[in-house]
Amino acid sequence: MLDFLMKDLKILWRDRSELLIIFLMPFVLMTILGFALNGVMSGSPGVITIDVAIVEKDQHEEGIQQFNEAVSSQSIPTQAQEALMQAAQQLSPNALLKNLINEELSDIVTLTEMTEDEANQQLAEQEIDTVLLIPEDFTYDTLQNMLLGEEVTSTITIRKGEHAHFESDIFQNIMEQFTDTMTVESAVAKVSGRGDSSDVEIESFVQEETVTDRDSVSSMEYYTIGMAVMFAFFISATMASKAYTEVNQQVVDRMMLTGIHPIYFLLGKGAAVIIMAVIQINILFILSTFILQSFQPFSLSIWLTTLLVTLCYATTIGAIGSLLVALTIKYGSNSISDAFAGGFVSVLALLGGSFIPTDGFPAIFQTIGNWTPNGMALRSYMLANQGMPIDSIVPYLFSLLAIAVVIFSISIMIFPQRRSK
Repeated sequence: MLDFLMKDLKILWRDRSELLIIFLMPFVLMTILGFALNGVMSGSPGVITIDVAIVEKDQHEEGIQQFNEAVSSQSIPTQAQEALMQAAQQLSPNALLKNLINEELSDIVTLTEMTEDEANQQLAEQEIDTVLLIPEDFTYDTLQNMLLGEEVTSTITIRKGEHAHFESDIFQNIMEQFTDTMTVESAVAKVSGRGDSSDVEIESFVQEETVTDRDSVSSMEYYTIGMAVMFAFFISATMASKAYTEVNQQVVDRMMLTGIHPIYFLLGKGAAVIIMAVIQINILFILSTFILQSFQPFSLSIWLTTLLVTLCYATTIGAIGSLLVALTIKYGSNSISDAFAGGFVSVLALLGGSFIPTDGFPAIFQTIGNWTPNGMALRSYMLANQGMPIDSIVPYLFSLLAIAVVIFSISIMIFPQRRSK
């Protein structure tokens, strides 16, 4: 396979005009679009908004009263009981949660109280992005765990809307970090009087939430990502075009006569596409960062996550390239790769959000766009750029790799095992 890989890389590198299109054209387009649509992206369309329905089954005051009764039954000094009761009033998890959303995150989160049936209906109708379900005895169970060290848990449920993956992932991360602040250490700090720990914890949490500590995505950053995921498709089409030339020159026939398994031929093509896609995307990001001053401030962790996304997306592009090669050789025609590059790529780019954000699209087109490889890659890059943890991005990466496996398997089945003379 290594011999095939080296051959395909040399063929691609020798085509200077094709290299200019692959590397220069996306940089030119992202620069033009980034500057031309700067006003659009810096306005309201660029601001993240999350519509959340809260379904509250917890009885806040009753939970505190239950906790006070439990403390009163404990065989501990009266002074300690009073301190615990006071801490429970100040550290009420229900109140802290609502305070966080309604005050600290009011710029990006709109919270509406609903019944569970109303919330589920509006989620299905895509009127809201996600549902936050506060379970029964949330206050009581959480206070027992925090202040009394009881082994009880109370789980906050988040139901995500299929139409709002990006917003739902952000909100899930917010809630996960909130639950991390509800620790025994914060409660002990409150009881022992080492300052207003609830304020400190909330402030610390808001700083950790990367949606608030990094600027919203700029137009230049958006179109750098958009053009990168779009133009990677053209590498697949280029490889299929080169394969058609090899068919005409009977390279494929000679390869098959040697008895080499066709999987090595396809693996070589796919690997060459992967390498070229990784190089192309990284070049675009580097040029955008150092020439156009995008993706600032620089963060090593964000760049490492971005590189991981690039490798997964490039693998999918390599699989698509293998499929185009298999179809080209099977039917002996270059029309498939031409149609892919000439029209299908533009459709995928539009649905995936490379040209404009898909928020204003009809729901059906948003759903389709969320399942396109470039759409998933674009959202992964956006999450990485906002400093979101890898857990928020992993589902997209698994989906990209699963698509790559399926497409490459289809390529193997399509590729002719031998050719008739």
